[in-house]
Amino acid sequence: MEQDLPSLASKYLMGGVSSSFRRNPFTGEPFYVQRAEGPHIWDIRGRRYIDFFMGHGACPLGHKRPEIIGAVRDALDLGLFAEHDSYLSAGLAGKIVEHVPCAEKVRYTNSGSEATLLCMRLARGYTGRDKIARIDGHFHGVHDYVLCNNLAHKIDAENPGDRPSRIGGLTAGIPQAIRDTLYVIPWNRADVFESLAREKPGEIAAIIMNPIDYNNGCITTTSEYLEAVRETCDRHGIVLIFDEVLSGFRTGLSCAQGYYGVTPDLCALAKALTNGFPLAAVAGKEAVMRKIMDPADPVIAGGTFSGNLLGCAAGLAAFGIMEAPGFYDGWHARADAFLGALQGLLDKSGVPARVQWLGPNFFIYFGIREPVTGYGQFDKLDRKLMGRFFTRCIEEGLYFHTDFTVSAQHTQPVLDEALSLFDEVIQTL
Repeated sequence: MEQDLPSLASKYLMGGVSSSFRRNPFTGEPFYVQRAEGPHIWDIRGRRYIDFFMGHGACPLGHKRPEIIGAVRDALDLGLFAEHDSYLSAGLAGKIVEHVPCAEKVRYTNSGSEATLLCMRLARGYTGRDKIARIDGHFHGVHDYVLCNNLAHKIDAENPGDRPSRIGGLTAGIPQAIRDTLYVIPWNRADVFESLAREKPGEIAAIIMNPIDYNNGCITTTSEYLEAVRETCDRHGIVLIFDEVLSGFRTGLSCAQGYYGVTPDLCALAKALTNGFPLAAVAGKEAVMRKIMDPADPVIAGGTFSGNLLGCAAGLAAFGIMEAPGFYDGWHARADAFLGALQGLLDKSGVPARVQWLGPNFFIYFGIREPVTGYGQFDKLDRKLMGRFFTRCIEEGLYFHTDFTVSAQHTQPVLDEALSLFDEVIQTL
């Protein structure tokens, strides 16, 4: 039966996959998996791969962590009720409030997309304004309000960086009216945001951004930029939203907002929050979150599976792992040494490529040697070389898709094996 999976999937699943992002961007084909454990996945033929995809970065602690699997099994014994809260949902919210700087209150959703959607709705309800400012090129999920200008190849490439961007990239099924709800601005240009806020007084409910852009590889910002945005928001009564779906719990328990030292009003959390179990959360300042419980005109925020037992059990177990003394120090040190060694292999062989990382997440920009600081550099990318490289990696047993991650279970022997395979691939280029 397993050998027939591709034909079975093609027969019953649209496009042979369950998500528009399942086809591998380098091979163009779906990759069907039999099982996953630690830093490895096995395909349907039983071949083992060192996994640097880690489920879109949703499993940074490693696949099939026994602590998490055990907690979920215990939760199953409680009866799998989904329509009431429990010690698990309250306990996980307590951990979020304890560790995430902006978190004074929490409301659960089921996915990162739902979390960013709720953040935007909550900001509108709290301020009484309709417009949302967002960053040209940032990805915030798959609901209608965020599918324009949502990756580097969809930006307003003609924008010199000193003005709001043109809205583009609306895919089929997205109403043109969405344009009237958004302002799109370039990243790392606090002056453009300040000018927009001054020119549109009383219009902008919120600005949403990724404090670390892991969706376009690994592009960072500065505390100075985020602080300037924070000050503009305070001056103009705008809600600051950080999308920490990918950045959350990578640089530490306080997430990117703790790393940069700038606290938003709201943040969206998912993925690493539960190490891959379906659950997400909106966390934020009580003054804003209170609008959810407004007796006269509330912001609706609910769902049958919100705060589900399995996700909350997984989240509590994940915090138990991440809170261990020295956990991040050891993990980040291994990742730093490994990625530095990978850059060394590329440099030694004369392959023009930049390995760029922060915490355990990374990317390899082929055709570029200097630090990648903006999307304007993407026209230098050697996409053919990139495709050849990662296709060969997969053939050699190193799995890449998007959202590159060195998990906490990529031990030193596993990373040494990976470097040896990388060296073999590099020699074939």
